[in-house]
Amino acid sequence: LFLSSSHVAVFGFSMISPKRVTMQTTTTSLSMHPEHNNNNDNDNTSSSMSRRNVLFTAVAAASIIPQSASAVERAVGSAEIACRENGNCLELGEWDGAVGWTWGGKDRCDATDPLCGADGKLRDAPLAGEAVPRLPEGVEITNVVTIDLSIGKKTTGGETGTINLGLYGSACPASVQQMLDFCTKGILTSSKLMLEEGYGVISAPVKLTEGGGITMLYPNKRLDFGIASQSVSYAKMKRLNKAGEDFVPQTRPTSKEVDVISKEPVVRKHDVAGLLSIPSNGIGYGGSGLDSDDEAYGSSFQITAAAVPGMDNEKRRVIGQVMDEESMAVLARVASLPTKKGLKGVIPGQNAGPPLLRVTVNDISVKSVASAAAASE
Repeated sequence: LFLSSSHVAVFGFSMISPKRVTMQTTTTSLSMHPEHNNNNDNDNTSSSMSRRNVLFTAVAAASIIPQSASAVERAVGSAEIACRENGNCLELGEWDGAVGWTWGGKDRCDATDPLCGADGKLRDAPLAGEAVPRLPEGVEITNVVTIDLSIGKKTTGGETGTINLGLYGSACPASVQQMLDFCTKGILTSSKLMLEEGYGVISAPVKLTEGGGITMLYPNKRLDFGIASQSVSYAKMKRLNKAGEDFVPQTRPTSKEVDVISKEPVVRKHDVAGLLSIPSNGIGYGGSGLDSDDEAYGSSFQITAAAVPGMDNEKRRVIGQVMDEESMAVLARVASLPTKKGLKGVIPGQNAGPPLLRVTVNDISVKSVASAAAASE
């Protein structure tokens, strides 16, 4: 690389806080190859180097200048704290607050600590959870679904928890049956021949126990359960690196099934914590509506962690509820997990996102109310 004998200013930026940026200027003298070092060149010629040469010179100079520790050190400033509290980091251009949990905050608690909240601060005691929802008048619980959850990595001593859900099978039988299928045998919308060898393609029913978990978390508001990617879940189930080009995901349920589910009555509003909610057209019709078939079941059902009246206007229907105090405590714990900020943890500026600690479904068991009552006697 041939460099001029002229002096080149190299600017290094040291981020001190979200509101303070200091600019360090270093002047370096570098010599060109002898054949280009002509003393007869006038100052105008020397100062008219192309932008490309200036860039090359700056890069070379920067590579030989040692970086101080302060040049890469980040600190949490009051502006970040304030915008996080107000939820307007992106609008104010406070990237520390907008980008996410691990951007450089030193005062945030360890996300694996059960007492660590979504705001990055330690609680004094574990959350007790909201009160168990009251059963609406005239509504009966027909089935109890027990979901065993794993929080964090099992290899590092992650937490576990159980949520018991009671389903309103008498009030909305088609919706409840779809929920039961999703939790047990799986939802199959393609031909059964696609499950057999030699058909030319491979597929599998989509069910919550195969790669299911919390795909999106709205801190202290609601939990979104589903299968983020059918192909990824299938590959893990078969212990493959990837599903392959022959894999065909299950599509959304047919219009015939949608017609039945969409006509079922609205049992109650989303006015308390602990309510099980599905899209009004049924499981498979959540999300943005622009998701591919592979991601169609990414937002299959939600559980409220507080009253969320806005969900009544999102074309959703309550089909069940949390059954006991222990489950409400687990619900509160999971709802308070820190999140990967932004849309699917990528685009900053949003409060919701995938949980920072992965929450997966370990196992599911289903009992009818009659068999559950007999077992308890």
